[in-house]
Amino acid sequence: MKLHRIDTDRAGSPPFDLVPNETQPSEIADCRVEETLLMGAGIAEKRSCPPRLEAESARRRCKDMARHNALPQGVTGDSCLADYQHARFYFPGELREVIIARRHDGTTVAAFEILEGDILATFSPVSEGVLVGVGGGDRVHYAVVTARGLLRAPPLGEEAVEAEAVHGRIRVYGKARAMQVDLAIHEGKLRVEKK
Repeated sequence: MKLHRIDTDRAGSPPFDLVPNETQPSEIADCRVEETLLMGAGIAEKRSCPPRLEAESARRRCKDMARHNALPQGVTGDSCLADYQHARFYFPGELREVIIARRHDGTTVAAFEILEGDILATFSPVSEGVLVGVGGGDRVHYAVVTARGLLRAPPLGEEAVEAEAVHGRIRVYGKARAMQVDLAIHEGKLRVEKK
């Protein structure tokens, strides 16, 4: 799966520094489409993926997690394999969801993997694009993708930590919401919108 890029770097300005994954079509063939958003001349899909491990590998991971008392709440050593095979839980680091953005002709623009332990903080339409936010640990990383590719945000400084879609724009907040900046997609680029 070849990713299409426009004016962008591998890592952008915080908080817009979510890096797309090189996801292969065979890796997501069995993932079920949960939500689809229109994105100008393309679409963005949120897909849920089933557990990936074979029974023997899952059994070993279950035993190891039971030995370290690390099984999810409500899962016992005896029920672990059956619960895993019915997708009641995933092992840490395992692919759980994927966001695929593509043009109407089928060309993949970007793919973002959400692993067990991460959260999909936002998947929202913004003008002709989609705002994607994936968090792990203490921070959420964002990206804005259109049918033309990933958009690079203007430098907002280290103060910018959170973003959300508001009325067709992206509102960026600073720590303790002391800063507030609106970004809009204009001519295929993210620009600060004057108030």
